[in-house]
Amino acid sequence: MTRNEQPASNIQKRIAIVHDALVVAAGSERVALNISNIFPSAPIYTSVYLPENTFPEFKDKEIHTLPFAGAIKNERQFKRLFPWWYLGFSRLDLSQYDIIISSANYLAKYINPPETSTHICYLHNPTRFLWKPTVYSGQSVPYGKAGLLLVRLLLPILRKIDVKKTRKITHIIANSKNIARQIQEIYHLKADVIYPPIDVDAFSVSQKPGDYYLYVGRLISHKHVDLTIRACNRLNRKLIIAGDGFERANLEKIAGSSIQFVGRATDDQLKTLYSNCRALLFPSDEDFGLVPVEAQASGRPVIAYRSGGALETVIESQTGVFFDEQNQDSIVRAILKFESMEFDPAVIRENAKRFDLKNFEKQILAYVQQFE
Repeated sequence: MTRNEQPASNIQKRIAIVHDALVVAAGSERVALNISNIFPSAPIYTSVYLPENTFPEFKDKEIHTLPFAGAIKNERQFKRLFPWWYLGFSRLDLSQYDIIISSANYLAKYINPPETSTHICYLHNPTRFLWKPTVYSGQSVPYGKAGLLLVRLLLPILRKIDVKKTRKITHIIANSKNIARQIQEIYHLKADVIYPPIDVDAFSVSQKPGDYYLYVGRLISHKHVDLTIRACNRLNRKLIIAGDGFERANLEKIAGSSIQFVGRATDDQLKTLYSNCRALLFPSDEDFGLVPVEAQASGRPVIAYRSGGALETVIESQTGVFFDEQNQDSIVRAILKFESMEFDPAVIRENAKRFDLKNFEKQILAYVQQFE
């Protein structure tokens, strides 16, 4: 199978794909796109679709949105109507489909498929704002601090609803062993693990990397980009930040002269940034995290917080370095340790091949075929 071919699917049943929202270009949106490519005739149902804010490949897909989605112009507006989207998903008519594949962070898993249908949920994480509310700042959620306070007041009720609805799903795929453990702990459900993919062949290794460190991702509080900036300020190391988000203005205020914000980069721009960076800095506790895998596909090492999905994608002292605490001192020590070490780009790239797109395609297709 060449890279331009889709995996062969002989499934005759009617399939639909459901994803939370297409309002950003992040890892879960990439996974939803990959699933759609495996089943190209399956329509995609989502709450809101902002074509200019997410991956351009979605423009070639059949996409259905919820009522009033057309009034939404940005991510913040979308999040302010979260209860409306929840209601919309719970009332979504999917009766014409035999197999429904939901790609869910916080909304898509709340569909109510008919009893005659098979619901397969690719669960990226237990709803983070319910189970890890402290990672958000007021600026990273709709309605600011008032919104955070309301969620915390209603947390027992919202968690109960989340557990009850999630436990109705009979087939769950987790994006990592880390998330499979959380699903077991929170929902008491078993999940099969299929790692999110990247197209390793699409990334290249530079013979002469540059002198900058790189951060790639959304600029929101739980990503802890501020710690990365403060560490690079302190060491006077050049840092390029590729991404955008609610926290950007605050982060720009604390950034020194060695820090450069490039905003949201195209895929080609990101590939160049990856291949030419000194190392990727990854300070967040992620459920899985495609960014470290993309950096490794480019032959570049990762300096990561020792937690979450990074423990499954980064091999210490071979493809990167870990730091143990989410503070600037720990990141500074990790950067200095990294600078005293040598890494083999070929070994780093080889590790990334475990997460190659063709493996994901085969596993997803085999998983769905069992319900034929």
